[in-house]
Amino acid sequence: MDKLRRLGLRARGEVPIAAWLILLVVFVTEYWWWHSRVKLWDGDALYYVAAALKFAGHSTDEALRQTGVFFHQEDTVERIRGTLTGIAGQPGAGAHNLEAPRFFYSFLAVPFVWVFGAKGIWIVSLLCAMGFLYVAMRLLTRLFDVQLALVLLVLYQIAYAFWFFQTGLYTESLAVLLIVLILTRLPLDRTTTRRDLLWIGVLLVVLAFTRQTVPVPAAAIVFAWLWTALRTKTWGRANVWSGPALVAAGVGIAAVGLVTVLFPFNELRHYSEVNHLGNVAYVKAHLGQTLGKIPGLVVDMFAREFRGAFAGDHGLQVLWLLTAAGIVWRFRSVYAAMVVGSALACAFLSVLDATGRTSLRYFVPMYPMALLLVADFWRSRDWSLRTLPSRPGPGTAGSEPPAPQPAARRTDAPTRPAAEPSTP
Repeated sequence: MDKLRRLGLRARGEVPIAAWLILLVVFVTEYWWWHSRVKLWDGDALYYVAAALKFAGHSTDEALRQTGVFFHQEDTVERIRGTLTGIAGQPGAGAHNLEAPRFFYSFLAVPFVWVFGAKGIWIVSLLCAMGFLYVAMRLLTRLFDVQLALVLLVLYQIAYAFWFFQTGLYTESLAVLLIVLILTRLPLDRTTTRRDLLWIGVLLVVLAFTRQTVPVPAAAIVFAWLWTALRTKTWGRANVWSGPALVAAGVGIAAVGLVTVLFPFNELRHYSEVNHLGNVAYVKAHLGQTLGKIPGLVVDMFAREFRGAFAGDHGLQVLWLLTAAGIVWRFRSVYAAMVVGSALACAFLSVLDATGRTSLRYFVPMYPMALLLVADFWRSRDWSLRTLPSRPGPGTAGSEPPAPQPAARRTDAPTRPAAEPSTP
């Protein structure tokens, strides 16, 4: 019993039980509301479920059959056969190397698929979302305070983006959990050890095979190092971010390179096809003309993105507004550096996707850093109400001017020291 009690206290951390209960009630209530009313998946989810069924031991035909039944798309599920098998000539084969690297999410679903069938994959997203809230709550409480941590995580759960991407059938659910775990290993009011550096490298590799978002945490860490170096003029070991930045850059580049070698994907062809720029040969022959079109395409893409899901997601709007305010008011802080670096990486990944119909999906990995910045910004401001003293009414003691006091007499006599206490 004592051992269980110690484990419970250790798991609770610095967060009071009341705060955990509030966070749990909000999560359970919102989870039920969103999942009973909104379809929290899109076409990519078919591949993730089919891949999980194959990892669980089913044949390709059986995996496609069960996937079609699960999503009520029995007549159209064949469109992902090539995506699942990677065999040229089959429907969807061109997307295989884009989807196949994200196998870790489907792999984790295997035990639940064995027990519950295709619907078992929902449990992975549920556990990832709960794990994210748990780790983020403890991290924010350690760095700031429990009240601020609770308010921010409740605010984030108002956002549709949280429920859609972090509890729906998306690999972002696992990716964001991995990113917030990386944040716990960084030199944020703590010392980063060699063991922390090892964990950062391991988590980045797992992230590379969960979602192609390794540039996001890597850029956040490198920008934190650069920000600190410019402010403190420390570039070597004296800079506490040097170790994490070296690991993030080195392992990040290696992980992205490994994914590219194992699953080569022609980004130029994808970009030209999505934007109707012509085939690769035409783009290469008219490279200057094509490059001239890109700025307009990028602006139009982000305009579509922000007119889409962002316009109706009021919780996300508040988070973005507070994040922007934090960058302006706390631009000297390392949290601002992390957000700027991760936001640039997210924008780059969005441009590579090029569709403009992602509901700002590629910015989801940035939100853990944004929560840290908003907490830092909020703590740095003096939000106490400053009221002027009320004007006293007539006839009150305060309405009379103070009586003049006689001026102190000037004397050249030295000041007498105070009597010292007598000693026995």
